[in-house]
Amino acid sequence: MINEGTPMTNAISAHGLALIQAHEGFRAEPAQMPDGNWVVGYNHVRVGEPSAPLNQDEAADLLAIDVAPIEKLVNARVNQPLNQSQFDALASFAFSIGAEAFEQSQVLRRVNAGDYVAAACAMDAWRKSDVAGELEIVDALVRRRAAEKAMFLQDMPLEASPSVFMRPQLDHAASILGAPIKYAAAPAVGSIPVAQPKSDSAAVITEILKSEPATETLLLTQVVPDDVMEEEGEIVTAHAKPVARTLQEAREAARRSHAETMANEPKPGFQLFKPKNVIAANTAPAQIDRRLRKMRQRADRHWLPRIDFSGPMQNLGLIALLAFGVLLLAASGSLALNANGQMIEFAASAAVGAPGIAAVLMSVFGFRRDAQDDDAQHANA
Repeated sequence: MINEGTPMTNAISAHGLALIQAHEGFRAEPAQMPDGNWVVGYNHVRVGEPSAPLNQDEAADLLAIDVAPIEKLVNARVNQPLNQSQFDALASFAFSIGAEAFEQSQVLRRVNAGDYVAAACAMDAWRKSDVAGELEIVDALVRRRAAEKAMFLQDMPLEASPSVFMRPQLDHAASILGAPIKYAAAPAVGSIPVAQPKSDSAAVITEILKSEPATETLLLTQVVPDDVMEEEGEIVTAHAKPVARTLQEAREAARRSHAETMANEPKPGFQLFKPKNVIAANTAPAQIDRRLRKMRQRADRHWLPRIDFSGPMQNLGLIALLAFGVLLLAASGSLALNANGQMIEFAASAAVGAPGIAAVLMSVFGFRRDAQDDDAQHANA
């Protein structure tokens, strides 16, 4: 499809420069960009001062200077032979999209694969630009791609496509690519802002949170169990009233609620079994308190009973029960020592000792329970 004599090193022709000039547009007066630089002529960039206006001949000379690196790029990256029209079209295409994009484009890959028609069709994909912060299809780019595609294909051998034998059918992929919902007008020179570096989202969020004292207090507030209620019946959590109280106020409310619950919970007298209806009548805070006590018991176990005389009547009953159990055990031991091998006396010893063991165990259990209740109350105070 390519003439065998086509050289591997090419230079852009007058037709190629004319294509670029037509689609770049000419401006005699310098126009300032948002980054402070200036464009003049066929979009030649001047850094710093705008300098004087240009005529078209001067602008064409500057364009030739700007295109020279693109000529080297196309010659360096294309490894297939190109005719002049193909080189001109690729030079205009690379000048438009930029050197880095051209090196990564499907157009270059298809050319190097020797598939020139596919390379020409791949140009159509590069028709969007940043318009007011959004990527939109720009009509000027659609027409420039069409002109470059036509120039790229114009000198290739023409192959017949008789309609009788080769009736075209709809290509849905090409239909989607070629039929955008809307076209955007080309933005004016200098109206597109220079891309600013993206800020770290985490740093931005941190600054916003620091600027709001109420939000910072919310993040620092410790969340207590949802069932712990204050005296007004209000849930003491950061989610219920995020900015109505400080961290210290939330903690004090939780402590007052727990202390009132413990003070209002009656201490039962000695009983072997606790009725089920009493357990069911317990309030939710009391159930939470018992769970907390069990957790503390696992962390700090006291295996020896401690006697607390803060409840005299209950402790006197436990002491009497302990003394009764010890006396029964002593009597049981005495009977066992005087049994002289007689089974009836051993049976009597066992009958006396069993209630003694039960009495001692119940008294020890009573002492341990009272000590643990006191430990839990002091820990929450």
